[in-house]
Amino acid sequence: MIVYIIKSSLCLALLWTFYKLFLEKEQMHYLKRFYLLFSLIFAYTIPLITISYETDVVANPQKLQPVVTSAMLADGVPIPEASVNYISILLWTVYGIGFLIFAIRFVLNMNNLIRKINKNEKLKEPSHINVLLGNSVVPHTFLRYIFVPKREFKQRAIPQEVLLHEKTHVRQKHTLDVLLIEVFQMVFWFNPMWFWIKKSIKLNHEFLADQTVLKRQFSLQKYINVLVDYPNSSNQTMLSSPINYSLTKKRIIMMSQQFSKTRAAVRLLLLLPVLLGCTLLFNNQIVAQQKNVQYTKTVEPTHPDKKIKIRVKNEQITVNGTATKLSDFASTIDEMTKQWKDNELTEFHFDVQLQNTNDDFLDQLNTAYRKTRLYKANSDGHDLVPPPPPLPPAPKMAKVPKEVKPLKAPKPPKVSKGERSNIPPLPPAPKVPPMPSFSHTDHVAIENEVALIREEAEMVRREAEIQHEHQATVAMHQVELAREQAEQARAIAMEAAHRAMEQSHEVREEAMRNAERARLKAEEHALIHEMKAREEARAAMRQAERAREKAMANAEKVRRHSEKARRQAIEEARKAHNEARKAAEEARKEARKAIEQARKEQRKARKEADKQNN
Repeated sequence: MIVYIIKSSLCLALLWTFYKLFLEKEQMHYLKRFYLLFSLIFAYTIPLITISYETDVVANPQKLQPVVTSAMLADGVPIPEASVNYISILLWTVYGIGFLIFAIRFVLNMNNLIRKINKNEKLKEPSHINVLLGNSVVPHTFLRYIFVPKREFKQRAIPQEVLLHEKTHVRQKHTLDVLLIEVFQMVFWFNPMWFWIKKSIKLNHEFLADQTVLKRQFSLQKYINVLVDYPNSSNQTMLSSPINYSLTKKRIIMMSQQFSKTRAAVRLLLLLPVLLGCTLLFNNQIVAQQKNVQYTKTVEPTHPDKKIKIRVKNEQITVNGTATKLSDFASTIDEMTKQWKDNELTEFHFDVQLQNTNDDFLDQLNTAYRKTRLYKANSDGHDLVPPPPPLPPAPKMAKVPKEVKPLKAPKPPKVSKGERSNIPPLPPAPKVPPMPSFSHTDHVAIENEVALIREEAEMVRREAEIQHEHQATVAMHQVELAREQAEQARAIAMEAAHRAMEQSHEVREEAMRNAERARLKAEEHALIHEMKAREEARAAMRQAERAREKAMANAEKVRRHSEKARRQAIEEARKAHNEARKAAEEARKEARKAIEQARKEQRKARKEADKQNN
């Protein structure tokens, strides 16, 4: 378990470091979101994976027999009792307390959010639900709920940029990422990496929301001013996404910089060797699987015509060139050995080759082979293909004392007169010259002496066996010590290689940190110059505004003067028109008088003319 935790933590740290150095400052926020979530699953999955590769193996039945290792304890050596591992109990207790604390914290945050949703007014919209809070809070999001201050929302005082920012959190389901991180942090609370990873994920959520707002053609300067105007608030929980989360220089730089496809592609290509290295360094183990197995067994003496060739490819079986099924395999072998005599069943050439055969099928094939007459006739009980040698951990050897006292052989039992007849007779003696005759007492003495000699021989044999077992145990102990020394040497070599790798990695990281510092300084200077240029532009705009206002004031004065002159001209024209009208009226009166005078003179003339005519 500890090895798994160390491997997963190192893998996670390596992937997060790559993100901080190469990906965080790139404008590919959707891909960065996928990378951060993928790195969590990858780091905690790869230590559980066992990588296997296929290899051709030629099996030797004598070497494939299972190795049985036994340990011998001398008489009088006490066997220690299993002790209680208090350190393990203490570690699990500490882990349980930490898990309980983080679980309670998570439940309290969820309860706080649910209580705020249930107790406050809600306005449902097609994409989300607005929760109107009575106090003044910074807008924040949880799942489909956007928490906003009630008074500002009803007065439409919340900027559209802020609402669009929060709607982006809802639409892209950023809360699910936060909940996933919280669950991981509850389980692996002892790993400080989770605090930094959670911060990176939430900051990338802000990058995504900012990018969506700017794509809607909102002003960059106005949006930054809106973000700065929102103060930090303590009325939202850790599970929500507030508008002003981590309002740092990183967000301002990210909103103002341009995206480079070439730089992004190069940095993504650098990710491939990192993933490959994590796979090779932090996997469970790398084992070899048998792809092609060739097994040959020859029993001497061999009959030239007693040959059995079995070929298995995948799940296809051929016996002496004849294809057969697994269910008919035993009957096929019995049919081929039907004419063989009993003694010939142990004198044959047995050739088996396997290619791409899995272990389950091989077990079924061995089970079918055990039903054949050929298997039953061989006393060694060999399978069709012996199992490959297991790779168990080094067996635990019992401590062998320096001086092992040989076991005392039991005293020979006394032979009574009634049991003497049960003593096996001696083998026939070779022909020798005739010996003198012995009495019955001499025969009994000879038999007793022979029994004692046999008992002494048995004791010597037992002592030899005990000594042989002791020597074998000591030899195996020496082999185990040699194996441990080789393992220690290998561990030392790997440690030296790891240290060299770490040193080179530290040198490279230091160079990269220096380059990153220089780049950050350059970006900071550029940002300062950009801010100065923006201030100068604002000053120029203010001067232009003043000039425009002055010109408008002058124009207003001219307009007023022209209006006054126009009114004066109209007044003078009105006076001239009245005077002209009066003059015309007088002229009209004079004309009427002249006409009237002319008419009078005409009438007089007519009267005088009439008088003259009369």
